[in-house]
Amino acid sequence: MNTSLTALLSDPVGDDLVPISTFSYLRTRNKRRLYSLVMGEFKRSGISQATLARRLGKKPEIVCRLLAVPGNWKNDTVSDLLFAISGAEVSYSLNFPLSQPPRNDTIPEWLADDWVQLDDDKDETTTTTNIETITTTITQEIVEA
Repeated sequence: MNTSLTALLSDPVGDDLVPISTFSYLRTRNKRRLYSLVMGEFKRSGISQATLARRLGKKPEIVCRLLAVPGNWKNDTVSDLLFAISGAEVSYSLNFPLSQPPRNDTIPEWLADDWVQLDDDKDETTTTTNIETITTTITQEIVEA
């Protein structure tokens, strides 16, 4: 089963209008990737939201809101979060997803970071993202756009 939604997209050609659904898909994918990047670094760091709030000079409720769900973060927000968490900065590169052969993954790449395998030897409480909820959300964003 090909789970890549890029199979439904096409490269921009000439003066043809790029469908808003294409932009919506790519924006959502970008938001999820940034969110996964920041949250992965936050989890690896082992710091608390309160510590992060103090490092950023922001109220804890603002940091809680930022880390709750993927949002329309500005570049400065991502930069501030990553540096305050661990001293990291974002590395940029270009990718051309429509030039790559189709994948036959069982789960989309952007969703893979949200799934956590539970380790029975540890007392960690983790949750997995409900794929139906995400699919519904993406579909609604594309339809509303």
